[in-house]
Amino acid sequence: MKLRMKLRTKYALIIALLIFATTLVFFSILISQVSKIIENITLKNFLNETKVFSEIKQYDFLLNFKPEFGYYYVLSTEGITLYHTDPTKIGIDVKTQVPGLLEYMKQEKSGVYSYLYQGVKRYVAFSYDGEKYFAHAAREDELFKDLKSLHSKIFKFLIPLMVIFSIIIGYIFGGILINPTKKQYHATNELLEKISDNVISTSTSTAEIKSMAQNTEEASMELDKAVEEFAAYFEESRAEVETTLDRIKDFTKTIEEITNAVTELTNMIESVGGFVEKITEISDNITVLAINASIETSKETIDRDGLSRIAEMIMELSNSTRSLTKESKNSLKDVEKVVTSTVLITEKISKELNNVRDSLNLIGQVVFASTQNTDKLSRISRNTHEAVEQLYAGVEQLEEAISQIKSEVEKFGQMFKNIEL
Repeated sequence: MKLRMKLRTKYALIIALLIFATTLVFFSILISQVSKIIENITLKNFLNETKVFSEIKQYDFLLNFKPEFGYYYVLSTEGITLYHTDPTKIGIDVKTQVPGLLEYMKQEKSGVYSYLYQGVKRYVAFSYDGEKYFAHAAREDELFKDLKSLHSKIFKFLIPLMVIFSIIIGYIFGGILINPTKKQYHATNELLEKISDNVISTSTSTAEIKSMAQNTEEASMELDKAVEEFAAYFEESRAEVETTLDRIKDFTKTIEEITNAVTELTNMIESVGGFVEKITEISDNITVLAINASIETSKETIDRDGLSRIAEMIMELSNSTRSLTKESKNSLKDVEKVVTSTVLITEKISKELNNVRDSLNLIGQVVFASTQNTDKLSRISRNTHEAVEQLYAGVEQLEEAISQIKSEVEKFGQMFKNIEL
């Protein structure tokens, strides 16, 4: 089972540790300074004792008593032990036992000397009485026994008090510090919920966009196919339109040829009209000749029967000619009416043919423009298809990024939920 610690407890422990460490450093420095002062006072008293005893110089009587701590001894100027609390150590040469001590004594005359002997730190307070050196030696733990006891008592009672004090202060300040964090926690939690909802909504929108992109891609593919089919159909239609236009042009030429032929027919009718007029004149002349012939037949000297017959024949010819002329005039009038009507129609057709020719040119331009537009539409369709593919790829990347963001937000939210204030 995984243990979880409340954030307030963490704050309280951190603050308690900081307070405890600060207080410990402070008291350590303070105790260290006080200890140095006490040590100096102790060493000074330790030295004053030897000065007093060296002034009395009653070493035989003094050495019969064992000191409260350590031991006494008297050294000659050569370093030989003359007196000692432990009689077995009389006669020991201090130069061999504690090198450097005698030199220090000769140099200072009185003072305190520290050294290591058999792995134990020792202090020697000495004083010179003019002939000998009186010394009081003691181990460090003996000399500073009260100070060590004081240290033990201080740390025995002070440290628990410091711990309790630090925990109380830390818990109080932890509660003070956790209040803004609680507000931020709730605000962040709400923000995470909103982000999660927005990510889910965005993910749904992305799925819809992806579906729309897929549908658009399918529609684009169908559009490509339709455009290709339309282009093929339009190409066929364009070929048919061009063929029709060629046929219309041929028909226009035929109409123009008909118009020209009608014009020539009109000219011919006019010529035939002139020819009829001449026949009429000939018929009139024949009539005059017939009359003259009739007149001549009335004379006695001419063969009347023959001339009369000729006159009759001429009259019959004249009458036939007149009848033919009348019929020809009537027919020519009818033909003239028809020709006139045809000429009017052909003139109208000619005008319409100009319009048709202009329309055909416009149709040709429209067909050419439609061909270009079809090519543009094909290119647009291809570009749209490529754009849809890029959009689809972008949507997939966006969907993957949103999925990663959603996963990270869920991880962060789960981690955030594990925090206990």
